[in-house]
Amino acid sequence: MYKKLWKLILVTVVISNLFVFTSYAKTNPNGPWVTPNQHVSLERMYTPEELEKELKNIEARSNGRMTLEVAGTTQSGYPIYVAKIGDNDPNKKGVLIQSTMHGDEELGVISSVELIKTLVSSNNPEVQKMRDNLSVWVVPMLNPEGVVGHVVDGVGKPLRYNRQAWTPGEWGLEESQVKPWYHRATGYDINRDFNPDLEFELNPSTAHLLPGQSVSGWRGSVGFFVTPEARAMVDLYEALEPELFIDLHHTYPTYTVSEDSDEMSTLAILNVPIAEEGYTDREDNFWKVDDEVVDLSKRIGSLVYQKLQVGNSHFGNVSRYEELNVPAMAISTFALNGTPTMLYEIRGGSNYDTGQKASGMMIKQTYDGLYETLKGFVTGEVYQADPAVYDSIPVFGPVVDNPHEH
Repeated sequence: MYKKLWKLILVTVVISNLFVFTSYAKTNPNGPWVTPNQHVSLERMYTPEELEKELKNIEARSNGRMTLEVAGTTQSGYPIYVAKIGDNDPNKKGVLIQSTMHGDEELGVISSVELIKTLVSSNNPEVQKMRDNLSVWVVPMLNPEGVVGHVVDGVGKPLRYNRQAWTPGEWGLEESQVKPWYHRATGYDINRDFNPDLEFELNPSTAHLLPGQSVSGWRGSVGFFVTPEARAMVDLYEALEPELFIDLHHTYPTYTVSEDSDEMSTLAILNVPIAEEGYTDREDNFWKVDDEVVDLSKRIGSLVYQKLQVGNSHFGNVSRYEELNVPAMAISTFALNGTPTMLYEIRGGSNYDTGQKASGMMIKQTYDGLYETLKGFVTGEVYQADPAVYDSIPVFGPVVDNPHEH
C-alpha cells in the first residue's frame, strides 16, 4: 500500500511541476546528462494499466466532453485506447494525434494525456473555442506491448517493437514465406508497417512483394499492414479524415541543433517526410504529396518552431529532422493520402539518459507545441504562418556523445 501511495505521490509531483517552468538555459553538449551513479526514476511513465485507469477517470469527469474507445487490440490482448474530444463532424477540423508507436519512446504519453486533460477540463474561452471548432482524437499509447517490454535482471525494459510473431498462415501464405523486412526477433517495427495504399492486404496475390526491402535499403520501402496497431490507426484516420496528423517519437542518440552548432537539440520536428518530387513503388504506382499538403505542413511547422524557439528562452533548441522518404511510416502514408503531418522527435531514448529535470522540460515543450497547433487552427495563425520559416529551420547536426560514458 505504501509503495503504491509513494508512486502516486511521485507521479503527481512530476505532472504538477510540468507547468511551473521559469527559465531553462540553452543546452550544450555538457548539459543535463545522467551521470554513471545517478538513479533515473521511471515512476512517471505510465503502464498500460495505469493509462487505462487514468483515461477512464478523465472520461468519467468530462461531462460528456470526451469519449474513450478501444480502437483495436494488440496480438497479446492489450486494448489500444483512443480519447475522442469531438466526433467526426464535417464542420470541425479533425486532428489525429498518436504517441508511443515505439514502446521505448514514452514521454509523449505524458504530453498527450496532459493535452487531453486540458481539452476536457479547462473552461478557458481559448480551449472552449478548440472544442467548438476541432475534433481531436488522441492515441496516447499505440504500442502497449512495447511499453511493457521484457525483464532484464529483474528490471522491466521497454522495447521499440511490439511482441508479434510472423505468422504467414494468418495471411494464407506458406509457412516458408519470407517475412516482412521490418520484423525482428521480438516483433514488428510498427512505424514501418504502413502503406500509401490504405486498402492494401497481404495475401497470396500480394505475397510476391515480400520482404519489401532489406534493412540497408529501407528508404523507399512500404509496409504490409500486418500489425493490429497500424490497422487501428488507419481505421481512425479513415473515420476522422483529419486536417492534421501528429506523431510523437523520440530520437536517440542526441544530436547538435545544427551542423554549425555545439548545442544539443532537445526537439527535432519534421513536417514534409517525403521528397516533394514523389516516388514510384514496385508496382509502378506513382506517389506524390500534393502541393497544398506540403504548403500547410510547412506552415504548421513554422508556427510550432516560432512558438517554441523564437524568443522562448526557457526551452532548449528546436531543429528540423532529416527528410526520411520512407513511405512505410505513418506520417508518410497519411501525407501521401492528402493530410498535412507533423513529427515530433523528442531528445532521449530507452536508456532515459536525459534525467528527470530535462525530461520534464521536454514533456512541457511537446505539450506546448501541441497546444499552440490546436490554438493556431482556431485563430487562423496556422494559415498565416510563413512556410519559408520551416525551410530555414536548421537540420540537426552531428551526434553528441555523453561525456560520462568516456
